[in-house]
Amino acid sequence: MSEGDVLTPENRVRIDELATLRARYRLKPHVHKPILFRPCEVRILMVADSFLYFSDEEFGLSDLIGTLATPPGPYVRFELTCAHRASVADAQVAVGNPNVARSIKNFRFDDPDHFTPNMYEEVWLFGAETSFPSDGRWQNAPGDSELRALSEFMDGGGGLFATGDHGALGAALCGFVPRVRSMRMWFAQPGPNNEPAAPDMNSPERNDTNRPGRADPVTGSVAFDFDDQSDDIPQRIQPTPYSRKINRFLQAVFPHPLLCGPRGPIRVLPDHPHEGACIPAYELDREFDFDGYRMMEYPPAAGPQPRPMPEIVATSSVLAGNNVKLAAFPQEFGAIGAYDGELAGVGRVSVDATWHHFININLTGRNGDPTDPKTQGFLASATGRAHYEDIKAYFRNIAVWLAPTASRRCMRRCGIWAVLWDHRLLEAVTPGIPIRLYEATVDQFLAVGRHARDALGKLVGRCRSLEWGLDLLKPIVSWEIYERLRPWPPWPPSPDPVPWLDEEPLLDLALGGGVVALRDAFPDGNEVNVPEAEERMLDVLEEGARRGLQVAADSAELAARRLGRLSQGLRRVRAESFI
Repeated sequence: MSEGDVLTPENRVRIDELATLRARYRLKPHVHKPILFRPCEVRILMVADSFLYFSDEEFGLSDLIGTLATPPGPYVRFELTCAHRASVADAQVAVGNPNVARSIKNFRFDDPDHFTPNMYEEVWLFGAETSFPSDGRWQNAPGDSELRALSEFMDGGGGLFATGDHGALGAALCGFVPRVRSMRMWFAQPGPNNEPAAPDMNSPERNDTNRPGRADPVTGSVAFDFDDQSDDIPQRIQPTPYSRKINRFLQAVFPHPLLCGPRGPIRVLPDHPHEGACIPAYELDREFDFDGYRMMEYPPAAGPQPRPMPEIVATSSVLAGNNVKLAAFPQEFGAIGAYDGELAGVGRVSVDATWHHFININLTGRNGDPTDPKTQGFLASATGRAHYEDIKAYFRNIAVWLAPTASRRCMRRCGIWAVLWDHRLLEAVTPGIPIRLYEATVDQFLAVGRHARDALGKLVGRCRSLEWGLDLLKPIVSWEIYERLRPWPPWPPSPDPVPWLDEEPLLDLALGGGVVALRDAFPDGNEVNVPEAEERMLDVLEEGARRGLQVAADSAELAARRLGRLSQGLRRVRAESFI
């Protein structure tokens, strides 16, 4: 449609049909385009307690469930199981929801019908029930047998997400789980392992992120209001910046992969008058024994790299003068925390300051006057809907980032295979005379790799395409090279104020070699045996990546000789300066 066209009912129907087709393609790309692989399936268990449910009510999680029903791309789909710690009505446990594969009441982690470490790839915890000491014991907390099951799951590579709210809301379900318990504040008073006390909901020190809503239509005044949490104006968060030099002039800055959105860094979240807080881990060497299973909370890395540590990947801010309750003190606090345990051989963990970032009342509004913007959430305006898309991208990023190593390897396989048949790659690799793996030049590998990275970035986003390129390089190059190319922790970036070496082309060379190898192995899209391609693809991809770097060796040696001559010339300058 052109700018002057009228959106007719017929056009609306066509737009809806196209949206439906896109959604079906994301879920089952192999059905609509048989050459593509079946999407990788990530099984997610969502567990809630107390007054949090999976229904359409205000404190329900149905908006989140609906978001994950549409995956970020044709390389993955999420299968959801929703479980509640109590015996609640069927509707509240999501029975009958087409986006939920299974619903469980009276959930327990030590019940093998409910949970085993191999049953799911991820566990998401939404805790609202408190836990207070009584007769020397903390009430309603999971016992040692449940904590053992969760610890075995995390140590086996499973991903864990957890959130609560202000004070002790969420302590019962989440505050005793290793790693989670030290990455966020869970207790209204110091916890059983000396965890720090969480912010409350009433004092001036509360974490109040509410932003002023729309101006009053009569008076024109703008003020803080509790119900602003349900309007279309989000809070602004500050993603932690990570950077690495690209060349002597440019430096690339990335957010954490959790906050890489289709439109750039994700800088918004729903607001709320009293949030919890994520914190850097205050101790690393604690060990736990749960029902005979001993685990280290933050184990060291398996190789020469530093120990992975939790970190704050985004901060929220409290505005001065926020007077929904007592006037709040301006401050910043941790909004999102992350722990990448992969290098230590354990699963990843993510925590969030509050489940108000995920429940319906903060996303799509509350019951009330349908003409009031504060009942419609981010659906109240086009700007609000754009913010909502960013927030939904954050939800999907959690699901992708937490997936175990094998699941993310599967996603990489599916994504690169889909890009292989992109029209840009078809033209770049088969320009009349096909490029053959053991005949290609370094220039050809570099050109194909640049096309492939561009196409991959459009499919999966800038951060994920970089992650996949790094995963391809990891088994091939030295740790020093890999470390310099990766912008994210667990290690600090290596300072290099004058970047004499630029390793950036290695990503293009490796990916270009991989793509050429795949096209060499599977030249005709009409004759591809998809099961055979799925089985062979990763080996072919790695062979191509190695070949791309091998061919680049002559170019690297030439650059080394030039750098050596430069170094000799500089030494002469230094010597002459002391004459």
